[in-house]
Amino acid sequence: MPGDLTPLPPPGSRLEDLMVAVRTVRDDVESLRTGKVDPALLVSARGVLLDALEVYAAELVRRRLPMPPTLRDDLRLQRGIRAGSRFR
Repeated sequence: MPGDLTPLPPPGSRLEDLMVAVRTVRDDVESLRTGKVDPALLVSARGVLLDALEVYAAELVRRRLPMPPTLRDDLRLQRGIRAGSRFR
């Protein structure tokens, strides 16, 4: 249901669990972008998505695994969206 944001697994979780969390939250953001948009819920969901991406990226770094370019680009995009929303 829109507005029910998915809790994130803690840092240090299995990579598969972290990736599932990223996908789930990304789906939440997409569903909130369709139909009548509630800006506050969308900003909140995007914040949760950024948090999920950050946790996943940090776990990759902790394990000394390479950062996929799509993850790097998505992080940059979501960080930019968050920074832009602070100035409105």
